[in-house]
Amino acid sequence: MPHVVEPFSTASFDEAIHDLRAAHAFVVSRAKAAIHGADVHPGSWGIALKRTLIDLTAESRPKLIGKPSEKLGEVINITATIERLIAAMEWFARELPTCSIHECHPSTSDDANGNDLVLVNGSGDIVVRCEVCDVASSNAGSNGKEKKDIRNLGCSEEVPDDNVRRFICTAPEFATALTSEKRKWATLPYRYEHISVGDNSDCRLLLIHPNGK
Repeated sequence: MPHVVEPFSTASFDEAIHDLRAAHAFVVSRAKAAIHGADVHPGSWGIALKRTLIDLTAESRPKLIGKPSEKLGEVINITATIERLIAAMEWFARELPTCSIHECHPSTSDDANGNDLVLVNGSGDIVVRCEVCDVASSNAGSNGKEKKDIRNLGCSEEVPDDNVRRFICTAPEFATALTSEKRKWATLPYRYEHISVGDNSDCRLLLIHPNGK
């Protein structure tokens, strides 16, 4: 099944960031054109625009674009996630310059067979697993997203001792909620290290540690 932005594997940071920026710019430009051209009754503005189909079949479309169209509401979610994914990649490129991308899933969610971003070192060993989300909420329990990401990272029962660093990349407000000292940390097997990334600190990486360490 095609995706708005297709998964890819075995890429350098520079190549991946370039291709993601191209895909992002294309989708944004097509969404803007659709919004500008939409003839929507004011009384059903939100209902209609949310369901407006964005045409992604232009001849100039980048290689990562897989679907011919997508609803505007989903396009907004995907582009926000890709913006955070790019910010995370740029941070990893600076901090782990000898690593490369093993796999990346820019517009899929809760993939049981992998993570949104997986990095390997020069020997081919997995060293980073990262889940990416744009949750516009200051509630740690919002949509059960943290539980899903923790499960996908294999940390539901304990944080694996396997030399793989695990991250959640998300919005500042959600990161603040997830790291709040008011949470019942004694019941959780993990804690977070809070890292600011991206322009104007508009993105957060949460490095997962075993609780108590």
